[in-house]
Amino acid sequence: MSLHLPDGLELTYGEMVSIGDFYEIVGKPISKGNSESERQTRFMASFNSFAANVNALKEAKQILEVIHKEKETIDEAIKKGEKPEDVYEKISPDLDRQFNCITGGGCSSSSWWLHPGRYLSLANEDYDHFGDNAWTSYKTGHELAMRVAAEAHASADLKKLEIAYSMNAFACHFLSDRFAAGHIRTPRTELPDHTTPNLTGNLLSEYMHNEENAYGLHVHNQRGDHWSAYGDRYFYNAKNATHITILTEMMQASANQIFNAYQTGNAQATSDLYEILPQADEVNNSGNVDVAPLFYWDSAKKKLMRRSNTSNPYDRHWTDNWWAWSTLLELKRQHGIAFNAQASLAQSSESERALQDGLITDPTIADYVRNKA
Repeated sequence: MSLHLPDGLELTYGEMVSIGDFYEIVGKPISKGNSESERQTRFMASFNSFAANVNALKEAKQILEVIHKEKETIDEAIKKGEKPEDVYEKISPDLDRQFNCITGGGCSSSSWWLHPGRYLSLANEDYDHFGDNAWTSYKTGHELAMRVAAEAHASADLKKLEIAYSMNAFACHFLSDRFAAGHIRTPRTELPDHTTPNLTGNLLSEYMHNEENAYGLHVHNQRGDHWSAYGDRYFYNAKNATHITILTEMMQASANQIFNAYQTGNAQATSDLYEILPQADEVNNSGNVDVAPLFYWDSAKKKLMRRSNTSNPYDRHWTDNWWAWSTLLELKRQHGIAFNAQASLAQSSESERALQDGLITDPTIADYVRNKA
């Protein structure tokens, strides 16, 4: 069943959830609004950028076409016995190129990264997709959707109910991201806020994000469930089955609240969905089972802590005496460095330093830096 948007776009609920990475407003993350009113304004601007913008019709359809092909590729790989995370590793660079091209950026296979589209710009400031910020972004949209559903009850307006469901589905993108293991503990905002240049913090957060998605975390929620969570490229791994079940339950509960608001005209939720949200069993420097966080924000010391031994995910020692750039070099030596990270460094004020220190290894990107110099 499709939901009909004011600009003529028709999307399923699931498709609406999936496009959250593409339709925020650059420079205006929802969770960074200074007040509830400002966060609501930012959410609606993000939602309307595809729901009430005829110029988004073609673009959104192209994005969804790529997303559907991506899912087909993963499904075929699973049937063949391949690991989905390995397939994602292969196809992700070209997916990024396609999404960048569709959202107004470069398209050439050799130089697309030189011209960031909205997709890449939003990826560099994806604060709304992590930790408390993800819950704030979801809750902002969910509460607005509840109000619209209650208004639909008063006017018996089924079109308005469709808008309420659409708004809620868009909000649920942030909720689904909050379930990913690498999005639960990573101090996504604190890393760029407390490192120089802040681009380095963005790149460091990606290493922790990838590590915790792969290793997984033991999590629990307020109602007493305990399970293991993985994330992103590991989402379809068989060991993530329980996590998917609980995520699906929460997404359905969120949609049910919209319908209840429509039926009753009451925009107040009958239950607090936060009780289902996964919380890490081990946080900061606690615990001895899960991987030790690569970084964490010590609110008492007001310092950003780093795992002393970056190469040992189970090292239980941390330090506040560390440098972002040297840490980036360490992590690059241990794990390599993604193409997108190299492209970001190449376009930064640190491009020559990054090339000299071996952070830029791709020949095309390296040539670009040399020519720029």
